[in-house]
Amino acid sequence: MKLYYYKDAKGNFGDDINGWLWERLMPGIWDDDERHSFSGIGTILGPEMQLDRKWTIFGSGAGYGEVPAGVGGKNWDIVCVRGPLTATILNLPRELAVSDGALLIRALEEFQPVPEAERKGIVFMPHHQALSAGDWKQACDLAGIEFISPHDDSIQTLNRLRHAKLVIADAMHAAIVADTVRVPWVPVVTSLEISTFKWLDWTMSMNLPYNPIRLPQSTPQEMIRSESLFMFGKRQTFADKTIEDAMERYRAHTRMTKSWYWSPRVKLGGGLYKHILYPMAHSFPKGYMLPGSEKRSVERAAEALRKATLAPSYLSDDTHYDATLARMLSLVDEVRSRY
Repeated sequence: MKLYYYKDAKGNFGDDINGWLWERLMPGIWDDDERHSFSGIGTILGPEMQLDRKWTIFGSGAGYGEVPAGVGGKNWDIVCVRGPLTATILNLPRELAVSDGALLIRALEEFQPVPEAERKGIVFMPHHQALSAGDWKQACDLAGIEFISPHDDSIQTLNRLRHAKLVIADAMHAAIVADTVRVPWVPVVTSLEISTFKWLDWTMSMNLPYNPIRLPQSTPQEMIRSESLFMFGKRQTFADKTIEDAMERYRAHTRMTKSWYWSPRVKLGGGLYKHILYPMAHSFPKGYMLPGSEKRSVERAAEALRKATLAPSYLSDDTHYDATLARMLSLVDEVRSRY
């Protein structure tokens, strides 16, 4: 059975956990035979999943596109999915909506929660796309908060999250891992590219609300990129918070991607951004102050980060967390026994 997960050339924290977690949990069942693929951590259930193989799904999420062709058929062993939204998309029974596979790091002795007395500092991890145009490292420096790049080594990053007093999370797996190692976390949004759908999918699985703090963009370039996302189909943030609202938005977006004008729109929007808006955005000098503002973008972002550290933090209920982890561990045993 071969692992299937998203691989960013620069690295991406949540996805990279796949590279070592499953081998630790289920040693001896992995190889490079693509006739049987295992989908674990990530929002990766989509049409790219090929039909000419068997699939085992464990804690994965959907929401970025259409469901895989033939999902639920004889070649699909769906052990569990990330949350109720993914289960609804795939027409699965609610009991298969367990939670994200990253919870299973608690099965490993070296990643147990750290005593409160040994924790220190506040850390912030942005979504990996926020690094393409933002300057969140400088914003963190100005705010007195430790910046953690989602491109850093996943085990080192996990250990830093374990030892933090508070995690400010734009990257969803920063929140998932913080919750798993029992560190309070605050959700934030750096751009309209952050997927409300996938956050709701996970938070609902843990009986948690999702009310993120919207941060101002840290550079004029990031602001222009965020506001341009709708042109090429990458705007993923919305205000509605119920399963019904989220599903209606998902269905509407899916219908739109099937329309005759979708491909020309994305191509035109991408071209406008690449050849006009991107060069214009990067013509602003470093430290440029937007009209009507008394502070640079990065200073406003730093101020918002400082305020976020004072906001109410989140942590799933111990009883619910323990029951969810126990359920996932029992499913790991089932997979090991089958393969």
